Amino acid sequence: MPEQVRRIIFLFLGINLLIVAYVFFHPFGESYRYIQLTTSLLGGLLTCVFALRQPKKGGWEQEPWLQNERGAWFLVGLGLILWGCGEAVWRYNEATGVDQFPSYADLGYVWLPICCFVGFLLLPSPGDDKQKRFLVFLDSLIAMGALLAIGWYLLLGALAQDPETTGLSKFLGLYYPTTDVALISCLIFLLLRGQGRVYQAMARRYSLFTLGIGLCFFSSGDFLFNLEQQAEKLANGNLPDYLWPIGLVTIAMAGYLRYALPMTSEEVLGKRQQRTLERRSLGLAQLIPYALIALLFIALAVNVLSLDAGQVSIRPVFMIVTIIVVALVVLRQILTIRDNERLAALQAQSIKQIEQQARLITERNIELEEGIAHLKAVQTSLANGNLRARAQLKQGVLWDLTGSLNLLADRLMKQGQSTRYIEQMKIALDDLSQEVERVRRGAAFQLPASCRNIPEILPLVYALGLQKLSPQQPQRQPTQGPPNPGSNPGFGRK
Repeated sequence: MPEQVRRIIFLFLGINLLIVAYVFFHPFGESYRYIQLTTSLLGGLLTCVFALRQPKKGGWEQEPWLQNERGAWFLVGLGLILWGCGEAVWRYNEATGVDQFPSYADLGYVWLPICCFVGFLLLPSPGDDKQKRFLVFLDSLIAMGALLAIGWYLLLGALAQDPETTGLSKFLGLYYPTTDVALISCLIFLLLRGQGRVYQAMARRYSLFTLGIGLCFFSSGDFLFNLEQQAEKLANGNLPDYLWPIGLVTIAMAGYLRYALPMTSEEVLGKRQQRTLERRSLGLAQLIPYALIALLFIALAVNVLSLDAGQVSIRPVFMIVTIIVVALVVLRQILTIRDNERLAALQAQSIKQIEQQARLITERNIELEEGIAHLKAVQTSLANGNLRARAQLKQGVLWDLTGSLNLLADRLMKQGQSTRYIEQMKIALDDLSQEVERVRRGAAFQLPASCRNIPEILPLVYALGLQKLSPQQPQRQPTQGPPNPGSNPGFGRK
C-alpha cells in the first residue's frame, strides 16, 4: 500500500477520533449538533468526487473500474448528500421550533437507503456460478428475515400497534427502522458476496469492508435513535450523535480506498481465490446468518414466555416471520445437501480419472523401463563388438531412439567392413612391394596370395608390366569403393 494512502487513512481515523472528542466535550457549545450535517455533506461530496475522478497520471497503477461501479459509488455519495439536506432542514426546524415529524426533512432522509440499495445492485458481479450466487442470496434473505423479526420484536411491532400514529407518521416510523435493518442486511450480503474473484482485488476488498463498517455504524445510530424516540428519551449528545458522523466519515473513507488503492496482480488474485476455495472452516461472513438465527430464537422464546399485552399483540407476526426464516434455512440446507452430492459425484469422477491416469503412467513407466533395458543391452553388445546386434522395439515412445540406435549400428558395421578392407589392401600392397623387389633381383613374378582378393591390385600389376592378361580373362575395371564382404573375386595368371 502506498505511503500516501496510509497517511490519508490515518487522517480519516483521526477525524473520527476528533468527532468523538468534539461531541463528548462540545467545546464550542451547541455547535456539535451540526456535526452530522457537516460530515454527511462533506462525506457525500468526497465520495462522489472519488467516484467520478480519473486516475492520476505518473503515480501507481490504480484498480480499474468495472461495469457500473462508478455509478454505484456515486449513488452512495449522492445518498449521503441528500441525507445531509434532510439533516439541514431538521436542524432548521429545531432552531425555529417547528414540529419535526413528519416534515420536509424526511424528503432528504428517505433517499439514503434507496440510493444505497440501487448502488449495491450496480456493483460488479462476483463472477461465481449461479448455484453459489443463489446460496449467497438465500443467506442474505435469512439474515434480513432474522433482522426484521428481531426489529419487529424490539421496535417495529410497538410502532405498528401504536394507535396515536397514523398515516404518514406511521409509514415513516416503520420505514426508517425497516430500511436500517435492510442496510445492515446489505452489509451481510456484501460480506458474503465479497468471496468472489472480482472482490479479491485489494481496492474492492478493503473498500467493501470499510463501506460495510460505515453502514453498520450509521444504521446502528439510526436504529438507536428510533428506539429513543419510541421511548420518548430523545436528547442531544446521546450515542446516535457519535455513531452517525463516524459512519458517514467511514463511508467517505471507503470511497477513497476504492479510488486510491493500487491494482492487484493476477497472480495475487489467483492465490487469494485458491485460499478462499480451500478454506474449510466457516468464516465470519458465513457465521453471521446463523448467529442472527440464534438471536431470533432467543427473542422468540422471550416473546412466547412473556405475558405482556404488547408482546402478545406482536406475537402472530413474529411467529410468521420466524417460520419464514426457518423455511429459508431448511431450503438452504436442502440446496447445500444437493450441492454436496454434486461435488461428491465430481470428486468420485475426478478420483476415477486420477486412478486411470496413474494406471496409464504405471504402464508407461514399465514400458519405458523395459525399453531402456533393451536399448542398454543392444548398446552393450555393440560396444563389445557385436555389430549385428539390433534393437527390436516396434512402437512406443522409444521408437525414435530405436531407429537412431539401429542406424548407428549399421554405420558402425559399414565402417568396420571398410576398415578391414583397408587393412587387407595395406597387406596386399606390402606383399606386392616385396614381390617387385624380388623381380628386380631377377626372380620370376609370382602374384601374392593376398593380392588375389583385391580387385584394385590387378590394374596396378598390369601397369607395372609384371603380368599380362590372358586371352581368356577380361580386363577388370577398378572399383570406386570396397567390395561386398561376401564376394571373393579371383585373378587369372598367365
